[in-house]
Amino acid sequence: MNQAWFFALALAATSGCVAQTGGQTADFQVAAAGPADAIAGQPLTFTNSAGWEVVLNQAKLHIGAVYLDESRPISGGQATGCYLTGTYVAQETSGLDVDLLNPEMQVFPAKAHGITEPAALIGQVWLTGGDVNASTDPTPILVVAGTATQAGAGFPFTGTVTISSNRQAATSGAAGGDPICKARIVTPIDAVPIQTTGGLLLRIDPRRYFAGVDFSQLPPDATTGGHAFSNDPSGAGYSPTGYQFYTNLHQTAPYTFSWSNSL
Repeated sequence: MNQAWFFALALAATSGCVAQTGGQTADFQVAAAGPADAIAGQPLTFTNSAGWEVVLNQAKLHIGAVYLDESRPISGGQATGCYLTGTYVAQETSGLDVDLLNPEMQVFPAKAHGITEPAALIGQVWLTGGDVNASTDPTPILVVAGTATQAGAGFPFTGTVTISSNRQAATSGAAGGDPICKARIVTPIDAVPIQTTGGLLLRIDPRRYFAGVDFSQLPPDATTGGHAFSNDPSGAGYSPTGYQFYTNLHQTAPYTFSWSNSL
């Protein structure tokens, strides 16, 4: 689906409501950043939930778009859909590669557009390099590198996630199946109401991507001599580490929206 066209429909549908409630249109900056306790230019060191000491030297995430919506989904009400019900009240579609080891705000190339009422309650992060419904997308969505250590054993690792035909569910073309857009949209994430001053900040904590990962089960990587997360769901080395890594990418825990007066 064309992102701008989709949002334009949402705004058109709510124009009467905005006028009645006194809501305003707003153009505002959107920025993304790594965790606040990261130090720019330095690795991020942490212990994951499986007891591994991780030194993360690289973590880059490509965000294709950010959307805010007025309505919280009803449990079970969106079994097959990619898009939220209710009104989409803001969009940022210029795309950004985010250094997740940098706590400083990294601003999207173009301003977002939205309305202040109805208030935004839920956000979506679109992990796509183009059309969210395209069958193929070679964009590296997440790229990581580091070393994990436990009981004196060290595992240098790398990982690159793409969300392309490798993530296409076999049932995607059938009624009730899983369209590829579901693999590219993280939702629902608690959001904040749009204001007429300041801007929207999305913080992303890359430590959450490694929750539960047992690095001793990473397949070897002949190219680097270390280990690598598999990007091939059909490959023998994908489970359990590649599956866990990819699943964590789609959890809401790494993503936090807030409103910043510094933008």
